[in-house]
This record gives sequence, structure tokens and C-alpha cells, in this order.
Amino acid sequence: MFWSKDYIVERLRKIPRTLEDISIEVFEGVPPTNDFLQKAGLSSENCTDASCVCKDSQINVSIEQTGMEKELIYPYVDDSVSNEFAVQSTQYQFMVPYEILDNNIRKEYRIFQPEELKAKFPAAYKQLMEIKQQSMEIKQQSMEIKQQSEAKTQELISADYRFENESFLRYINTPKIIITSNSRLQASYDPTGKHVFANGVGVVLGDHTLYHYVTAVLNSSIAKAFPEVWKRKEVQSRGKLNSQMLKRFPIAFPKKEGIENVISTISLYLIYLNRQKQMAKAYAIPGYQELIDFYKRISDLLILDTYITNDLDPRLLDVLAENITASDGGFEYSDDINLLIGLQEIKKNILSSPDFGNCRFSNEFTNILATLKNNTVW
Repeated sequence: MFWSKDYIVERLRKIPRTLEDISIEVFEGVPPTNDFLQKAGLSSENCTDASCVCKDSQINVSIEQTGMEKELIYPYVDDSVSNEFAVQSTQYQFMVPYEILDNNIRKEYRIFQPEELKAKFPAAYKQLMEIKQQSMEIKQQSMEIKQQSEAKTQELISADYRFENESFLRYINTPKIIITSNSRLQASYDPTGKHVFANGVGVVLGDHTLYHYVTAVLNSSIAKAFPEVWKRKEVQSRGKLNSQMLKRFPIAFPKKEGIENVISTISLYLIYLNRQKQMAKAYAIPGYQELIDFYKRISDLLILDTYITNDLDPRLLDVLAENITASDGGFEYSDDINLLIGLQEIKKNILSSPDFGNCRFSNEFTNILATLKNNTVW
């Protein structure tokens, strides 16, 4: 039979289990509309750069380089850079003037009052005061107030820097998948949950062992079809990616024993490789992209088989199960460059296996791959 785009989309649309079913929460990131202070550039550890970026594009407060209290500073992620598998922070840090009160999955929090900020975090207090003062001056100028002496400095109040939507604070310091959308869906695993993100969606799973598998699925080639699935389920948004869309993301799990573990392990490899590639850009260390492409192709084959065909050559599955094995915890976040050698050796062993060379794909399977590759709509 011929697997058309419409047939594939309808097969995916009928998958009953969704991302919402296996998640504790699917939520949107930092609201971009009401942030008194959005992000501050850092040039060195715990130091603000020459300026910070605020909600109002007219405000660009120049501040002499000063220590910024690290308790209020979080790494910032946006959708201007690729975030596939491994979180890649921008040059900015995000100030969160809130106290996170517990270590549960869902956090309790409270906003610091101005007097607390002034006593405990004087650098942050000073920065917020300067932003407020400049904001007032801009408003006064727009009202054509000519006498600068008439401008009065008002006291800082918590409403000045309180987030209009605080829901993202519930999952600060909780492991999560951060999903952004550039030209396509991109998912990265944040194991510590410390990253603050905008223009994206966060996913906290009920079963922590599923993080690597779900990250692989969200980054797979088959995911190219899901915008069409969302459209047919009438949850497609004309704007940015949103939590309602992601809640409807179909999730399928392999029927064959051990395949989920292989996909999860490959995802672990890809997190490590993408992270090392990001760190190695300035040093031009070769080998990362070639390995990323190899392991991603294998992951895509397994995920496509899970979602659509369930007919991969058993010899391929045996070769992968023999060679792709889980490593000690924390592998993907290691800075040990010697692990690259191990992943190269695994690739070599797979390609040199006689069974791997003899694997065959059915006509249906090849047709689906061609449909995904050649249909420019996806």
C-alpha cells in the first residue's frame, strides 16, 4: 500500500495516549508581557554586564559592573538558538525576585518585599530602583513635563516587579523538558530545572524514567507531522507554540521489549553530544555532528517503527540492543571528552556487525520514510 501524508496523519491522530496523560504539568514559560526586569547580561560570574534588558524597549539602564546576588539569578533560555536535546543558555541571566520554599516537584514560592530586597539583595534592589526611576522619567517626558526638578522618586513596591503569571515558578528547580519552536519543534532536557525560558513550553513528567524517551520522540522526524495533527484536532495556534498544543501530542511506547530502553539510551548519548558540540564550537573539535547524525537516524528509525510500522528487521534490533547500553548516571551531563571515543567505538561496532549489513526494510517502511522526507508541508 502507499502511505500518503493524509493516511499517516490520521494514524497519528488516533493514538489515544497524549503527553498530558503522562505529565504532571505542561505549562508555558516566562510571560513576556509583564516583566519589570526580564533579563540581565552577565560578563563574568555573578556580575551584571553594562546594561540590562527590560520589558519597555525604551529602557536600557546603564549600571556600573556590580555583584548580582546569585540566589535571584537563573540561566535563561529563549528560542533564538537551537535547543535540541541539550539546553543551550543564552548570554543572559534572568532575575527572579521570589523565594522558592520547598523541594517538592511542585514548589511553593513567595515574592520578596522591597524592604527584604534592600536588606538581603541590595544589588538587585538598586537595579530595580534605577529601572523604575528611568521608567518614570520616560513617562514624564511623554507627558511633556518640562521641569526635570518636578520628577519625584517613588518608593519601590512589589507590584513593580511581580510577574503577572507566576505559574512557571511552581517548577523552578524541578527537572523538565523545555520545548521551543524555531523552524520546527525542538526539545531539550533540563535535569536540574534551573533554566527560566520564554516563548516555549515546559513538561514535567510523572515518571522520571521517561524523560529521555519523550525527549527523543519530540525531536524525531515523525514529529514533523504533528503540526498537521494539531490542526486536524483544531488546537493549532497561529502564534507561538503553546501548552494546549503540546498536551495533545500523541505518545506511543514500543511493544517490543527493550526498545524503549535503547531509544532512551540513544537520547542520553545525543544530549551529551549536543552539549559537547555547543561547548566545543570555539575549539573546532571534529566528530560531534557526524555522531549526532548517526545516532539520530537510529533513534528516528525506532520511533517511526513504534508509531507506525512495528516491522523492523529483528537483526537490527539485536545489534542495537547488544551495543547500545546504558551508562552510569550523569553520563549526558559529563564534561569528559573521552566519552566521545566510546560513542565512536559503539558506532563502529554497529556498522561492522554482519547482521547490521544484512538488515532489510519492508517496502512500506521505505515508503513512509520517503513521505516524511519529501513532503515539504512538514
